[in-house]
Order: sequence, then C-alpha cells, then structure tokens
Amino acid sequence: MRDDVGMDLHGLLRFEPEEGRIWLKDYRMVMFSACAIGVLRRELVQTLGWDQARGALKRFGHAAGLADGIALAERFPAATELEQLRLGPALHGLEGIANVVRIPEATEIDLARGILHVEGYWENSFEAEQHLQDFGKSDEPVCWTLVGYATGHASAAAGKRTIVVETECRAMGHDRCRFVSDYAENLPEQATREELDYERHNLPDKLQELVERVKQQTRSLKQRERRIHSLESELARYRPSDDTIGEDPEFQAALSTARTVAPVDATVLILGESGTGKELVARFVHDQSLRRTGEFVAVNCSALPENLQEAELFGYAKGAFTGATTANAGVFEAANGGTLFLDEIGDLSLTAQTKILRALQEREIKRIGETRTRKVDIRIIAATHRDLDAMVREKTFREDLYYRLSVIKIELPPLRERGNDRFLLAEHFVGTFSAKMSRPARELGQDAYDAIAGYGWPGNVRELANAIERAVILSPGETIGAEHLPKEVGPGSASDARARFAADATVTRELESIEDEGERLTRALDIASGNRDRAAAMLGISRTTLWRRMKGQGLLG
Repeated sequence: MRDDVGMDLHGLLRFEPEEGRIWLKDYRMVMFSACAIGVLRRELVQTLGWDQARGALKRFGHAAGLADGIALAERFPAATELEQLRLGPALHGLEGIANVVRIPEATEIDLARGILHVEGYWENSFEAEQHLQDFGKSDEPVCWTLVGYATGHASAAAGKRTIVVETECRAMGHDRCRFVSDYAENLPEQATREELDYERHNLPDKLQELVERVKQQTRSLKQRERRIHSLESELARYRPSDDTIGEDPEFQAALSTARTVAPVDATVLILGESGTGKELVARFVHDQSLRRTGEFVAVNCSALPENLQEAELFGYAKGAFTGATTANAGVFEAANGGTLFLDEIGDLSLTAQTKILRALQEREIKRIGETRTRKVDIRIIAATHRDLDAMVREKTFREDLYYRLSVIKIELPPLRERGNDRFLLAEHFVGTFSAKMSRPARELGQDAYDAIAGYGWPGNVRELANAIERAVILSPGETIGAEHLPKEVGPGSASDARARFAADATVTRELESIEDEGERLTRALDIASGNRDRAAAMLGISRTTLWRRMKGQGLLG
C-alpha cells in the first residue's frame, strides 16, 4: 500500500466522548460491546431459528461492509482498488472484530486480469467466541457477520460481485477461522448456496408469521386442554377419589347434597374444620356440573393481605397504584365460564365482602382504576372454618352476603366423628403414596390401625394424608407400623374398649362355637346392639381388627 495516500487508520480515528461520537476521518462510527452483540445474536437464533438468524446477520454484515467500502473509497479517492481491498480488513481489526491474515501461497490478486482469489484466517473472531459461550460447539461455520462484511466490502472495492465463504471455524473446533474469497462467477456452487442467505426478507412479516403460528398453537393447546379436562371430568364420575371416600352417614349426606346441587348453577357454602376436604368437595361439585369444561379457580382468602384483596379478586388497570406497571385481571375474570372457589371467605375485609356481594348480584366487576364494568359468568362456591352466624351477629361478616352465599349449605363432619372412615382413607392414602413413590404395595399393621383409631386428628383428612405419606416414606418393609406414624399419633383405644366391655363367659363360649366367621361377627354385633367396641371386646380382638374382618366378610354398609 502506498504511503502517500494517508491511510493510517489509527491516526484518523478520533473520539469525541463529550459529543457522544467517534470519527474515522469524517466517517462516523459506533462501538458496541461483544457481549451486547452476542445477546442480539442469541435473541435472533432463539426467535427466528438458525437459518433465518444466519441470513439476517449475513445481510447485516453485508450492509456494513458495503457501506464501509463506499465510504472508504470516498475518503481515500487516491487509493487503488487493491489498496481499497486492504482497507476493509484493516478497519475490521481496528473495530476489534477480527484480525485478518492472508495466506500468501493461497492468494492471487491481479485485478487487471480478472483474478481475485484470497484465502486467509480470521484470528480472534468475536463471533466464534460468542457462539461458543452461548451455544457451545457447532457443526457448521458461525462467523456470519464477518462473512457478510467481507462479501460486501470486497464487492464494493472490486466493483464486481464477490463472495466470501468460511471453510473452517473455531466454533467447530478448528484452531482458526479460515475463509476463501473470489468472484462469484469463479465459485458458482458456493455462490448459489450463499445467495439464499442474502435474499432479503421482511423481518416484521416474518415475526408476524411466527406470532400467528404461536397463537394458532396456543389455541390448539387450549382446545386439547379443554378436551382433556372434559374427559377427566367424565372419568371422575366413575373412579373413587379423596372427596368420595367414606361411609359415615353425615359425610354421605353432605356428598349427596353436593351431587344434587352440582348440575344447578346455585351458590354453595361449604362449612367445616380445616382439613376436612372443603376444596375437594368444591372440585367435586365443579366436576359434576355443567361448567366442568371451564376453569376451576381456587383462591385462599386468608392468604391475601387486606390491602391487596380487591386487586387479587377484581384486577387493576395499569397505573392504578404504585407498582401497577401493567394491567392485570383478577380471579373473577380468570374463572369466567367456570367456577370460582373462595376458600376461607370469612377472612375477607368488609370492603371486599361488599364488592363480592355486588359481583354476585350484578354478575359484573370493575377493575381498580377503571370506570367501565366487565361481565363475568361464574359460579361461586365459598368455604370457611369460621362460625359465620356468630360473625354476622358481631357485624364482622355481612348478613346479606351470608344469605346470598348460603343458598345451598354443605357441612362436613370432622374426621374424628366419621368412625371407620379414617381407616378407609388411610388405606386409600397408603395405596396412593406407594404408587406415587414407585414403592411396593404396603399395608397397615395392627398397631398402626390402633394408633389411627386412638388419635383425635385435629387436622382432619389433611393431617391423616400427611401422616400416611410420612409413614410410606419411613417404612422399610411392606408393613406400616405405629412407629412410622408421627409421634403425636398415640396408641389406639381398642385396649381401653376391651377393658370397658369385659365379655361374659357364656357369650364368649357361644361365639367360639360358631365356625363361620361372618356368622360369628354378625352374632357379636347383634349381642352388642351394634356397638363395635363391645363386639370387639366379646371377640377378644381390637376394634380395628373387627372392622377389617367385617370388611373382608362384606358386612360394612
């Protein structure tokens, strides 16, 4: 390169930080971090896919190389074509993109004779480094921007269509990134392949196409989810679940009410202690209702801070309060077309209660910060462990809301009052958790039955489920003993029952003379007037053993 053309690029570079500009002579340049460009590259690959991202970055590089070539020719009009060809690689090195090293023995340039064959290396390619960081090793060359830049600059400098092809790449495991450059007519095969990447695409249209495709897939997924939900609801009619297990008359009466009211779109209030299965019964009502293809949205009102109750229930507009950077729908809108389960509704503030009453009466809600109302088509099922009658008298719960909610009232008995249901549920949970943990089938030992019988279960069904899950985890063998249950679950009351009901010797002999177990159990129950504790004492067995034997003989009902 001649010295008299004044091509010392370093000397021409001028920084003006106070003006926010960088100049190469009078040609403005911009500096970006390799990390930022790497992020853009990653976003393009993840959003558009590999092929589209490669094409976009090659076209980006081509535009930059072409612009640099034209700009450098204008700023250095005395430079020859060969010198112009050298300016591009020099500028690339100055910009920190890569160091271009030609391979002399593989390079032949004679523009007068129409020869422009260059082979060389891109040392320290930022693209190869970024790709390895973000995606790891590649099966193909990845210096897309470099290829595009070199193609654009060479074409501008030579005044004829030139192509650059990367043949080796550090991202593929090679020591350096190698390239070959020539007139397109001399590399027809490669030129044909490269043309595909330089075809211009309307990126907004492509993005819109992707968005539409995602929307279509989302619609298809929602249709499938609705279908699956519908099928699951149908199956729920024929398979036992935690909410239908139990023989206790009071529990069965509650379940019968739930079945009766399910098809009718009435408001339901479920009362019962914590852990008695209020949400399970609410789901049971939903699954048996005409709304079973819609959403079942459950919200625990006791977990909502008072200052956020309205926002969570009814939603809010953007800017409605500090932190509301976007608009947000509440649970009333989320349950539109389905069922909204308001658990522990007795813990809501009076203000929230008032808003819920209006929503029930008008079938419409208003987001915080909005003036317009929104129609909602939902069924409300509420539940609480609190005494709402007392709260109404104390003016802490709105009387009109209470009457509106309790159109149908379902009261669930505590587990301690459900007799043998605790054993049925325990056996069900043993099977459920054993299968869930992929463990061999387990069974409850006699001492475990006694412990379950003798404990009051203040946490009800939820506590029983947790206790059995723990026991399944801790039991090393196939039998669950009392030692595997939580320590607060004490020994059973069967021994106390036997002490209270000492058997008459004559009755004992009579029972022992009956060979058929079914007849023997039935006779003992007849003598004890149906009292299972006394019948067990007469037979010299525990109440739980009596229950298991009755179950085996088909005498439970």
